[in-house]
This record gives sequence, structure tokens and C-alpha cells, in this order.
Amino acid sequence: MPALDLLCSAIRESYSEPQSKHFSEQLLNLTLSFLNNQIKELFIHTEELDEHLQKGVNILTSYINELRTFMIKFPWKLTDAIDEYDVHENVPKVKESNIWKKLSFEEVIANAILNNRIPEAQTFFRIDSHSAQKLEELIGIGLNLVFDNLKKNNIKEASELLKNMGFDVKGQLLKICFYTTDKNIRDFLVEILKEKNYFSEKEKRTIDFVHQVEKLYLGHFQENMQIQSFPRYWIKEQDFFKHKSVLDSFLKYDCKDEFNKQNHRIVLNWALWWDQLTQESIILPRISPEEYKSYSPEALWRYLTARHDWLNIILWIGEFQTQHGYTSFQQNKWPLLTIDVINQNTSCNNYMRNEILDKLARNGIFLASELEDFECFLLRLSRIGGVIQDTLPVQNYKTKEGWDFHSQFILYCLEHSLQHLLYVYLDCYKLSPENCPFLEKKELHEAHPWFEFLVQCRQVASNLTDPKLIFQASLANAQILIPTNQASVSSMLLEGHTLLALATTMYSPGGVSQVVQNEENENCLKKVDPQLLKMALTPYPKLKTALFPQCTPPSVLPSDITLYHLIQSLSPFDPSRLFGWQSANTLAIGDAWSHLPHFSSPDLVNKYAVVERLNFAYYLHHGRPSFAFGTFLVQELIKSKTPKQLIQQVGNEAYVIGLSSFHIPSVGAACVCFLELLGLDSLKLRVDMKVANIILRYKCRNEDAQYSFIRESVAEKLSKLADGEKATTEELLVLLEEGTWNSIQQQEIKRLSSESSSQWALVVQFCRLHDMKLSISYLRECAKANDWLQFIIHSQLHNYHPAEVKSLIQYFSPVIQDHLRLAFENLPLVPTSKTDINQVCNKSSQELQGSKEVMTDLFEILLQCSEEPDSWHWLLVEAVKQQAPILSVLASCLQGASAISCLCVWIITSVEDSVATEAMGRIQDSIEDHTWNLEDLSVIWRALLTRQKSKTLIRGFQLFFKDSPLLLVMEMYELCMFFKNYKEAEAKLLEFQESLEILNTAATKVHPVIPAMWLEDQVCFLLKLMLQQCKTPYELGKLLQLFVEREHLFSDGPDVKKLYVLCQILKDTSIAINHIIITCYSIENFQHECKSILERLQTDGQFALARRVAELAELPVDNLVIKEITQEMQTLKHIEQWSLKQARIDFWKKCHENFKKHSISSKAASSFFSTQAHVACEHSAGWSSIEERHLLLTLAGHWLAQEDVVPLDKLEELEKQIWLCRITQHTLGRNQEETEPKFSRQISTSGELSFDSLAREFSFSKLAALNTSKYLELNSLPSKETCENRLDWKEQESLNFLIGRLLDDGCVHEASRVCRYFHFYNRDVALVLHCRALASGEASMEDLHPEIHALLQSAELLEEEPDIPLRRVHSTSSLDSQKFVTVPSSDEVVTNLEVLTSKCLHGKNYCRQVLCLYDLAKELGCSYTDVAAQDGEAMLREILASQQPDRCKRAQAFISTQGLKPDTVAELVAEEVTRELLTSSQGTGHKQMFNPTEESQTFLQLTTLCQDHTLVGMKLLDKISSVPHGELSCTTELLILAHHCFTLTCHMEGIIRVLQAARMLTDNHLAPSEEYGLVVRLLTGIGRYNEMTYIFDLLHKKHYFEVLMRKKLDPSGTLKTALLDYIKRCRPGDSEKHNMIALCFSMCREIGENHEAAARIQLKLIESQPWEDSLKDGHQLKQLLLKALTLMLDAAESYAKDSCVRQAQHCQRLTKLITLQIHFLNTGQNTMLINLGRHKLMDCILALPRFYQASIVAEAYDFVPDWAEILYQQVILKGDFNYLEEFKQQRLLKSSIFEEISKKYKQHQPTDMVMENLKKLLTYCEDVYLYYKLAYEHKFYETVNVLLKDPQTGCCLKDMLAG
Repeated sequence: MPALDLLCSAIRESYSEPQSKHFSEQLLNLTLSFLNNQIKELFIHTEELDEHLQKGVNILTSYINELRTFMIKFPWKLTDAIDEYDVHENVPKVKESNIWKKLSFEEVIANAILNNRIPEAQTFFRIDSHSAQKLEELIGIGLNLVFDNLKKNNIKEASELLKNMGFDVKGQLLKICFYTTDKNIRDFLVEILKEKNYFSEKEKRTIDFVHQVEKLYLGHFQENMQIQSFPRYWIKEQDFFKHKSVLDSFLKYDCKDEFNKQNHRIVLNWALWWDQLTQESIILPRISPEEYKSYSPEALWRYLTARHDWLNIILWIGEFQTQHGYTSFQQNKWPLLTIDVINQNTSCNNYMRNEILDKLARNGIFLASELEDFECFLLRLSRIGGVIQDTLPVQNYKTKEGWDFHSQFILYCLEHSLQHLLYVYLDCYKLSPENCPFLEKKELHEAHPWFEFLVQCRQVASNLTDPKLIFQASLANAQILIPTNQASVSSMLLEGHTLLALATTMYSPGGVSQVVQNEENENCLKKVDPQLLKMALTPYPKLKTALFPQCTPPSVLPSDITLYHLIQSLSPFDPSRLFGWQSANTLAIGDAWSHLPHFSSPDLVNKYAVVERLNFAYYLHHGRPSFAFGTFLVQELIKSKTPKQLIQQVGNEAYVIGLSSFHIPSVGAACVCFLELLGLDSLKLRVDMKVANIILRYKCRNEDAQYSFIRESVAEKLSKLADGEKATTEELLVLLEEGTWNSIQQQEIKRLSSESSSQWALVVQFCRLHDMKLSISYLRECAKANDWLQFIIHSQLHNYHPAEVKSLIQYFSPVIQDHLRLAFENLPLVPTSKTDINQVCNKSSQELQGSKEVMTDLFEILLQCSEEPDSWHWLLVEAVKQQAPILSVLASCLQGASAISCLCVWIITSVEDSVATEAMGRIQDSIEDHTWNLEDLSVIWRALLTRQKSKTLIRGFQLFFKDSPLLLVMEMYELCMFFKNYKEAEAKLLEFQESLEILNTAATKVHPVIPAMWLEDQVCFLLKLMLQQCKTPYELGKLLQLFVEREHLFSDGPDVKKLYVLCQILKDTSIAINHIIITCYSIENFQHECKSILERLQTDGQFALARRVAELAELPVDNLVIKEITQEMQTLKHIEQWSLKQARIDFWKKCHENFKKHSISSKAASSFFSTQAHVACEHSAGWSSIEERHLLLTLAGHWLAQEDVVPLDKLEELEKQIWLCRITQHTLGRNQEETEPKFSRQISTSGELSFDSLAREFSFSKLAALNTSKYLELNSLPSKETCENRLDWKEQESLNFLIGRLLDDGCVHEASRVCRYFHFYNRDVALVLHCRALASGEASMEDLHPEIHALLQSAELLEEEPDIPLRRVHSTSSLDSQKFVTVPSSDEVVTNLEVLTSKCLHGKNYCRQVLCLYDLAKELGCSYTDVAAQDGEAMLREILASQQPDRCKRAQAFISTQGLKPDTVAELVAEEVTRELLTSSQGTGHKQMFNPTEESQTFLQLTTLCQDHTLVGMKLLDKISSVPHGELSCTTELLILAHHCFTLTCHMEGIIRVLQAARMLTDNHLAPSEEYGLVVRLLTGIGRYNEMTYIFDLLHKKHYFEVLMRKKLDPSGTLKTALLDYIKRCRPGDSEKHNMIALCFSMCREIGENHEAAARIQLKLIESQPWEDSLKDGHQLKQLLLKALTLMLDAAESYAKDSCVRQAQHCQRLTKLITLQIHFLNTGQNTMLINLGRHKLMDCILALPRFYQASIVAEAYDFVPDWAEILYQQVILKGDFNYLEEFKQQRLLKSSIFEEISKKYKQHQPTDMVMENLKKLLTYCEDVYLYYKLAYEHKFYETVNVLLKDPQTGCCLKDMLAG
């Protein structure tokens, strides 16, 4: 880089000087050439640059960029500048400019790039001042040309353009393919790149996925476009365009173009980044629910919940709930759902999420998070019925502590002090300590005393006769009062609860008398100290005296008086009648109470209780209507003889009760409900109570009003109202009117409005109910305010009498009065009842018009109808006569009327005459006598639907059968035929099916009016009619799609599925389905129609659709496929592609694939190829035509061989024709080689080898029928004398060559057949067949051909000559003593076979195979034929099972001669190894005791038989599953062998499988069976100790670790290292194991490390406390130091044994240091030498008096001290010259030391002693000059003079000083 910087600076400086310009240019050229060559070398020798090389390239490029600025600049034309020079100046002429001027600039660029003329093109464009003169612009246009060529599917030119522009063709095509949005280009490139296998597996999957997405979404969008083309009244136009804009923005859809012409789709690069979950989420919206099962549950659950698809979610959950049973997975319709999937992938809102979780919870399925959080779990249970319900779904609930739900809930109640809830819960589930041990937990009783009391109380309720339970409950109660102490009778007395204690003792076993007895064996809870009891009874002296009487003299015993004696005179507490349940009560008689009395005892109730009988009034007053009604039924109504009068009377009483308690809503509601239960109208009561409340509110509007007084006053008036007093009613009306006005005012409602009018409705209703004149207060106000509209509305709405209305007109203004009078002149009487109003309002305009003519006689008809016996039938007759549909409606209201008859008459009278005449045509009798039935209705139904009069039918059924399922079908009919709303129609049809199912279910219980069978017939007719009434194929398709899932509705109709599929096939064609097959459907008609459609599709060239039609109708497709192929061939000829050889090859291959794909007959395919072979032979001749004929004949034979009965004669004839082609082909090839150079021949044929490769692929020469033994017989084989020369000499040579190649390939059968076809003699064929005949014994020496016989005789003569020895092969001895087979002499046959083999030129390998099999047959004791008949696999199995020492060699030879596949060999080897292992274990699971090394070598030799060791390993692993249970030794050895095989090939996947299997074997079998020997064998056999540390753990845990230390267990030496590593990592504290391993394996270094580490631990123990503290316990300190010393000595010795010199020396130095420290301690010196920091070392060394001590410390710490300082301190200052003498003995006194000491001496003020010491020290200096110099510096002149005068030193010093 410095040199390059120098060159750049030189160029830069010389460039600016004119005189140096030339030098600058030369230097620039040299530098640029150097830089370019360096970059070129880098890229030539390195395929891919690493980081450093790339950095170097960047540096060189930066220099080039800098130097390029100094290059000669050519003038460029600027767009915004005016040329000042000629553009053509100095521009070279381009040769192609004349041609290029005639082309467009894109064509020029294309031509230039294709011809590598890019620089010339740049020059050309520069002349024309075109922007393409720049290389970037030109390359950009070139890339656009590449894209255009790809649009035209011209991959060749596109690739050429990319290559010539310097791009990587493969990379650019992949980039275009993955980033283009043009579907055609993308699909085209996908096909091209797939053929070249450029895609990775991931990219292939991505492409398939994108095609699937486009197919799904494109089909859906096209369907939507077709649907949107039809007008729909329910779709808003703006919504349509809104959705369309979104789709256009995605698909870039142009309205002007057709949709199918769009090519913009998904970019492949997008899909590369989508994971599996994203892909499934994209596909799911476009698939049918039947396909959901094949998708992942995560994606499907997220999809369904995100769309809130409740129906499918429910179905899936239902299946999920059944998965807990034993339903097989194959029967499921949904993927396997888990609770984790639900928890992690739910995307719906919280409401639906809770609904899902609730549904799961009802079946006992909960989220793990809810089960872990008990409060969340309770919240979930509260949503499904709470914790108290009949079946609580918590049977499988368990907490982490193992508690069930009851226990956890009890604990929850205790923690939150929910006493009442807990009591109810225990009572509901009847929990007690017997069935819930959790209730007895003492720690809970102590923490929550009330809990124990609750449990004990419930125990008392469960057994009332046991006083012990009451005693325990009392104790628990006392525990609440005395929480600090344990509850007992004594503690109660101590705390002052004397009465509680006495009450408790009453229920204790034995009573009071036993409590005070001081017995040791009694329970401490009930035992009481008598003295304590006396003290507690002090406030109660009498009781105390009774319990503890004063003792009389010792001779007199105290009287036995108990508490029961004291109270026996008290009659309420007579102990003879009471306290019978107390055992201490001796006064109780026999009939005393045996249990504690309580208020619900039946005896007490019967004796003393006051029973009151409650009637219905009592319950009404308490707001309980159902009890009131039940009481009334039981007490009164059942006994009454006049129930109607009684009900009316009771209703009046309830009415009075309701009015009297009008201010209490519960009583009023109860009375209303009671009236309704009685069947009485409650309107009057409801209105009167409402009125009473309005009046009460009105009168109490002031704050100072007396509410109770006013309420009683109103109640009094209401009681009079109930009695019917008119004056009171009028008074209440006045109050009601005032209250209503007040209410309107309070609510701030407009006084005259519709709202205020609605409030006056109550007033009007009150008047009507009490038969009063209607209130006109509101109308009067309207009139006064001139609000005529409200006036009219209110009067009309409430049906005021006309006279009342007219009387109020006077209050209006005069103008309005006149108008209203005119309006009210002819005011009709309006009906007053609600029923009449509804009938008038419900009349349709059609009915009114229809009955207008008979309106005058309507009442007459109705009156007369009532007099007729069969009134409804008479009305129907009149309806037909009068053509009045209203009469049929009225007739249906009469009792006993037939709804079917009424419906028929209504329809007949509502339609036009022509339809009515047709419908009534079948009626033979008169209308008066005719009874309308379902047959009439069926005729009417069909007649109206045929004319599409569905409206009338719908209206009729709505009137007479409003719940009929036929209404749904007719609505569906209208939606389909009129509105084209097929989605809503599908919903209606589905609803009809459900209704029909309900109807069928109900029909089994009640006979319906219209049978379900009749309904189905009518629906079937309607559905068929709909198909016939379709006007377009689109409508027919949509209807068929609607009906395809509901075929059962077509009882005898067409096959809807087939019709729908046919309609879908013809969707995009102009062919329509003939409606005849719908009206008259049969299989024959359907096939006939499909045949005609098939012919039309074939004529139109739509073969794909034709095939689908043929498949649908089950028609043969042979002719169709062949015709399609023929047309495609004609197309290729027409476009002049047929002449291309590659095109024909691809075509014939495609023909075969199409025939195979469409399963056409073998005979037809063979005939087609045979015909084409003759055509190819007739129309063209030459090399290519022969190859093509060869291929076609091969394909014909290939198809012919697939027939059930193979025609051998035809196959042989085809094979002969094929061989003629081969002979001709080889002959022509030889001729061309003679006439053309070899090199040109290779080039010309390089592209014509595909015919042969394709022919080899479909060759049928290996067919079993053609390879029988008859072709190997010598009888029909042409001999040299009998052969016929039917070929010329060139063809004979070619045939001879081809037969030789067959023999070399082992195709002996085919070679023999060819010789027979052409009566051709081939010496090698004859030799091969004679070898086989001699070996099999089929021929003797006399049966041989003469030339072969002569050949063998000549060989015998040669053998007899001693000079020419012939190699003999001796066979080994037989393996078994089987029967002897009579064959010629062994030596003779073997000799003859060897002779024939040696003479054979081609087929020598087959002869060797025969010889090998012959030898094998002899050894096995069987014939050659038997051996040859067996397959190679069986023979190899016998060889391996022979147990001979040389079996592996023989097996290897057999494998090589037979050419067995590695897979077969591996399988047999694994089988044999397994068999031998099982044999050796003999069923015991343990191997026999022999050397495992020899055994392993035997098995390893077997594994080497297969070249693919990985395959052997896999087979051995597969064999493990077949090992019998318990044969653990066999399994172990198989794993070891498999691991060895995988290790040889470094097959990591196999090694991982072995390790996994070994782990499973150890954990599940070896360890439980305690087969630790096998565990060790498995460990050492596999030898992967780091991956199998679990075995170390196992052996260590089971105390079997020492077995690993046996000798010869680890010859490789890796086990000891692994063991030590394991101890260090996993058992760092187990030094005993570590030492044991090291000793066992003689690992001295590791032993030394252990000893050293132990010694350092001892030193650390000393360091852990201050030195002064350690000195206090000197003995302990010495013990630690001695122990450390011993360990260090052992460590040094161990290191020395292992030649670890450095470590040994270090330990020795530490040993000296510890020894010195012990010496100090023994001599009373407290100086600390061990555990010193480096900052303290110098001070320590200075403090030591002896040099050897300082040296020991310095060496021990690897410290180099300042010896000059030490000597200065010790020698100069202290004058210790002995220290110096010791120093001299071990170290040199260097000159530098004297100089340093001299410097230190100068730095201090010396004393005389110090001066003398320095003088003495200098005498030790051996350097005379330094000695003189230092003495002179320190002014030791005496010393200086002595040195100068000394004859030994003086001369030297003088010379040096002079110099």
C-alpha cells in the first residue's frame, strides 16, 4: 500500500505539469495494469471471497477509481448543452450500422447482445446520441428484452441474452421466477427450472402451495364475478363497487379486459416467508369442512374462532369430548384437538371464548391455567351451574398436593371465612369425616376453631341418639370461647365457664358422677380435678353440696345423691320421664324418653302443638300464587259440587284482596297470577290497581300529605267499587282524570300529543270495564285547542260513539266545525270488539274486491250457514259458487272443518278460470257432493307450480297451514326462480329438512293432517320441476349445486350428483344439457347424452373435458386419448416442430404417460405404437428414423407385455423387429465412422442418444415370460454347421458385436433368443450355454456340439503335455452329509467348465458364475439346478449360516459374482447376526461365556460384506424390534454393532438413533432387571462416554461403579479419561472415587493433581483465619502443616513418575516452604511464610536472617526479589557477611548488584560501620575496573591506591584509564 500511495502521488503531481504529461500517462497505464491483474488473479483462483479477500479487493478498487480520473476523457454529449464539435469526430465506424439503422433500438440491442457486439452498439448509439450509449441503460433495456422473451416462452433467447450480458443465467431466472407478478412467465419458468432441478425442496413446496392458493381463490373470485353479473335486489350497488375496488387493487384487474386474461397473481417470494401456520390460515377459508381433518388443529382452531364459526366449533368440541372414550382416530371428522390448542390459539371475543370454555367445562374439561388457579376454576364453575349441582364435573380434579375438589373447596371456604356456604356445601354433598377425611385434619381445626364446631354439629345431626357427639360438639364450641388452650371440661372451669362445663358433663359418657372420679385411664378431656370443680361451684352452694356432700364419720358412708335426685320433685324436669338418654340417670323408668326431645318430635307435636289451617287467601296475602292455587284445589275445588260458581266466587275474593292491597306489588301480582291460573280474566284487576296507584300518587303529591290515611281512603273506595257502587265509580273516574292530567304534567309531556293520548287509554279502558260512559275530557281539550287531528285519532282509536263525538264539535273554531260536521255526516258504526277490528284489518284488497259483488248477501249466507247441519262444508260449496275466497277462510274457523278442503277451495276461487278448470278436471261428481282431499291438493299444487303461480300457494298455506314445511320449500322456489338468491334458498331448504325430520318423529305419536310421505312426493315434484324450468345453464348449475347434498329428496328422480358434475364440466362451453335426461332419467339415457356431448367436445378439440365426461359416464376413453394424441401430432407437424428430434422424443414419452395416466387398454396402446412404427419406417429413412422405429417397437412390446395373457409369438416378432433396427442402427454407425472423423461423429450424435435411453427405459427383454429355461437349451441353438446366413456380412458383424455386449451385461436369455431369431451362430453364446448344460447335467460329453466337443478334446491334449500345466480348481468339502447326486466326475466337469470359461471372450462372468454355483452345489450336497433355481438371497443365507471359518470369503465371492444389491446383503447380514446372538444366549437373555473380542470380530467381518455400512446399521436397528422380550444381551450387541457401522460412515442420524435406543434400553430394561454387566458392555461397546453419562450415574447410584475399573475393559484408554472427567464434572466432592480411578489406571499425573489440591485445601484452611489465631492453637496448626507437607511430597512423587517435571519441581519448592514454616514454629519463631500475598513477599524475605530461607520463600512463590536491596540490608547495614557467603555459594555476584548497592549507598547518609562494610563488600567484586570505579566514586582512595599499586591489577587499570 505505501508503494501504491507513492505511485498515485507521482501520477497526481506529474499529471498537472505539461512537460511530464507523457510520463504520467505511461506510469498510469502500468499502475492500472498491475491493479487489474491483481484483481483478476484473485477472482480466477478463488470461487468465493472471504472477508479479508473482499477487503483487499475493495482497497484495489479504490485505487483504480482514483486513477481513472487521470485517464484520457472522451467527449460526451450533454442533454442540456449545445454541441461545439462534431459528434462523429474521432468515433470509429461500426460495421453493422447499415443493418442496425433499419431496426428499432430494441432490436439493435437484442442483436448486439446476442452477437456479443455490446461495445459496437454503444458506439452506434453514441453516434445517434441515444441514451442507450451508456452501459447501464443498455443493460436495463436488455433485461426488458429478456422479460419480453419470457412472455413469448422463448427461454433459449432469454438465456442467451442473460449470459452475454454477464449475468448468472440460473440465478437470474430464479430471481425473475420468484419476484415476477406475471403468472404466465412464472408458470413457464417453473416448468423449465423444474426440469433442470434448480429448485430446492422448500421452493418446490412453496410453488405447489401458491398454485393451490391461486386455484382456490381464483375459482372463488370467478364464481363471485359470475354471480354479480346477475341483478340482485338485496345487494347495494355502492357495496359492490367497494368490494370490487379492493379486489382490483390486489389483482390489478382492469374492467376493460376479460378476467381470464389477467396474469397478476401472488409473488412466489412472498410465500417463501410464510410458515406452515400462515399457509394453512390462507387455505382454510377456501376449503370445504370435509377437508378440515388434514390440517393442523392450531391453524383450524384459530380460523374458526377468529370467524366465530359457532356451529363448526360446537361440532369439533363434540368430537373432542368423545375422544376421551375409545373412538378410533380414523372415524374422526376433525383433527385431534387438545386443551393446549384451545388455550393458545383461541382468537374470538371474550364472550365466545367463555361459551367454548363453559361447554368444555360441562364435560369436565378445563384449561390448565384454570385448574392451577382455584379462584378462576370456581369462576368457571359458577358459569355452568355453580359448585352445588347434581353432577359436578370435577371428578378428575386434583391439586398439586393431591387433594380432590371437595378438600380444596373446604380449604377455600376456611381461608375466606365462608361459614354459611361451607355448611350448605357439606350438607348438599353429605360430606362427613367418614367419606371426606379432609374434615378431620387437626391443623385445620386448630387454625379455624369454628370449623371443628361445624363438623361436630353436623355429626350430631347425623346421629341424634349418640350423646358422645353432643359432648364433642360442646368441646368444639368451648374451643371457640377458649382459643388459647385445648378445650376440656377443666379448661372451661379455669376460664370461669362453670355452667358450660356442667352442661358439657351432662353428655359425657357416664355423666357427672364419672367425671369427678379421678381415674388415670379416663380421657383427659372429660376428667376434672374434684378440688377444681369444688372451687368453681362455690357460687352455687347447693349444687356444690349435692355433688360433694359433707363427709360423715369414717364409719358412715355418704349418701349416693345425684343431680337427678335433686330435681325429681320439680315436675317440669321429672327425671323419671326425662333424661332417659343419660346412663347416669338411675331414676328413669321404662317409658322415659330414650333420646333428646326437640320441637319437631311427632309425639310432642300431636300433644301440644296448635295447628292452623291456611287457605288460599293467606298465601295471596303473602304473595305466593302457586301455593294459593294448590291449596284451593286441594281444600275446596275437589270437594265442591258447583266448581264454576266456586271459581267465580273465589275470583271475586281474589279481586277484592288485590284491590285492598293495591299498594303492595307482590300481593297484586299474586292475585293477577291466581286469576289467570283459575282461567279468569285479570284485565279488570290490573286496570283497577293501576288506576288506584295513579290516584294515590296524585293525592300524595304534596310532601305534607298523610300517606297512610289517603291510602286507607282509596282502599275504602276500591272496596265500594268492588261492590258496584255507581257513585264511587264516578268519583274514582274524576280522580283518575285529574291524576292523568297531573301525570302528563309531571312527565313534561306535551298536553295534546300521541304520548298523552296513549296515557288516556287507561281512562277509556276503566270506563269500558265498569260500563260507564267514555271519558271525554281529553277530546274536549283537543276541541278547545283546535287540534282536530288528535281529536279524530283518539276518537277513532277508542271507538267513541258518533253522538258523543258530534256533541264535542262545538268547542272547535267555526271553520273547523264546518269541516268536521261534513266529515262526520255519514260516520259508520265501528266495531267495538278487538276480534272484529282484527278481521277487518286483516282483509286483503284481493278478498275485498272478490267479495264486493256478494257483500249484500254475505250476512244472509252466514246466517243460513248456521242453520245447515254440515255448516263448513256448505260454506265451501257456496265459496265455489260465489267465487268468494273469504267464505273458505270463514269455513275454516268452524268446528270440524277440514283445513285441506278449505285450502283447495280457497285456491280454486283465487286463481283464474283456466287454472281452476284444470285443477277441477278430475272431479267426476258435483261440487256439493265432492270431498276435497290430498289428491285434489296434489293436482292443484302441480297445476299452479307448472304455471309458476307460487304466490297463490304461499298465501293459501299461510292462511290454512302456516306451520307447514311446504311453505319453506315454496319460499326456496321463489328465491331460486325469481330472485336467484341461492344462498338464502339453501338455508330454507335446510330448514325444511329439519322440519321434515321433526314431522316424521311426531308422526309416530300423533297422526298428522298432512302425511310426511305426501309432503316428500310434492317436494320431489317441485325439485324436478325447478330443474326443468331453468332457462340458462348457469341456473341449472346453481340448482344442482343446491340439491347435490340432498339427494334423498329425489325419491325416483335423476342422479343429481352426476348431473351437477356434468354441468360443472360444461360450464365454460356452449354445450347445454338436454332437459330430457331430467324428465326421463335413466342410466342409458344419461350415457347416451354423454356420448353425444363427448362427440361434440372431441369435434371442438376439448379433450380434457371430454375425458371428464367419459369418466363420469363410465365410457371407454381409448379412442378419445388416441385421437387427442393424433391431433397433437398433427399440430406439431403443422407448426414444423415434428422435424425436431427432441420434440418427437418428448412426444412419444408423453404418449406413453398419457396412456398410462388414462389407463387405456394394453392392446390399443400397443396397436397405436406398432402403427406409428410402420409409418415412421415408410415416411423417412436414416439414422434418426431407425432410432425412432426402435423406440416405437419397444413401446409397443412394453404395452403388449402388460396383457393378462402375454402373447409370446407377437412379443417375439416385435423383439425380432427391434433387433433388426439395432443391427441396422449399428451398421449405419460403423459406416459413418468409416466416412467421418471420430470427433465430428461425436458431435453429430451427441444430441441423438435420447431415443436409445428412452428405449432402454421401456425395454421388455427382462420379461419373465421371455426368460424361461427353454431359451437356454442346446436343442434349438444353431450350431456352426446348422446356422443360416440371412444377413449380409456387415450386419453379421454388427449382430456379433451386439450379442457380445449382451453377454457382457449378463443377458444370456436375450442373446440366445436373438441367435434363434436369425439362425445365427455365435461362439460365445454356444460356450456359455454349454457351460450351463454341463453344470446342470442336462448334457453329457456326447450331447455337446461338435465344435465344443473338439475344443474340450484339444484342451485335454494340452493338459496331458507336461510343459503346459492347466490350472485346476479343487472344491472344498461338503458342509452337510446330505444325499449324493449322480453327476459326472467332479474333476472332469470342473475342468471342462474352466476350459470353456477360458475360451469365452464375452460372457466370461456368467461362466464364472456357473462355476461358482457348481462348486457351491457340491459343497451343499445338492444339484446345480436346485442351487441355480434359488434366488441369490436364499443362497447367501445358507452360506452365512454354515458357520465355516471361511464363510465370509465365500460369501464375498458369491456376492460379487451374483451382483447382489447392498440392501439385500445388509438385510441378510443383520438377520444372521441376530440369529447367532439369539442362539448364543439360548433363551436366557445372557450370552455364553466366551471372548467378546473374538465374537465382535466375527460380527464385524459379517458387516463388511455390505459396502454400505450405514445400510447395515439401519437393518440392525430394525432387527431390535423382532428380538424376543428378555433377550437383553442380543439387543445390546445389536446396538453396539449398529453404532460401529454408523461410526465408519460418520452417519450422525444413525448414531443419534443408537444413543436414543441405548438410553431407552438402559432405563426401561437393563436397570430394572439389574443387568449391570450388560450396562457396562453397552457403555464400553459404544464408547461415547460423554453422551452416556447417565450410565455412570446409574452405576454410581447402584454401587456398581467399580466394575468399570476392571482390567482389559478399556483397551483404547478412553474410558479412564471419561471416568475422571465424569467425577470432576458430576461428582466434584468424591475424591475417593477420583483417586481410586487414578490408581486403578495408573494415572500418576491425576493422582498428583489430587494430592496437590488436597494440600492446598489444608493451606486454605490455615488461611481462613488470622495468623495470630492460628498461632494460639499451635498443635492444630502443625498438624495441618504436616498433613499438607505429606500430601505435597506424594504429589511431587506422583508427578515425577509421570515425567511431569515442572509440576514436580513446583511441589518440591512448596514442600521446602512448608518444612521451613514447621521449623520456625518448632523453634518458636512466629514468622508467617505460607499463604503470603505478592505485596508481602519482599518484607518477609528481608526479615529472614538466612539466605537459604529467603531463597526457599522466593522459589516457592516464583518470585524474583531485588537481591541488591536484600544484600544492602543484610550485609551493608547489618554487616552479616555470612549471608553474603551463602549467597555466593548459590548465586553469582554480578557487577550489576555492586552498582545497585552503590546507588543505594549514595542515597543514604552512611555511618562509619556502613562505610567499612561497603569497603569490605567491594573486595568481593571480581571486575577490577568496576572495583576501582566504585572505590573512586565513594572516595575510598586508600583502596584506589592499593589497586593501582598492586602488580596484578595496577597495570591493567592504568591501561584502561589511559585508554
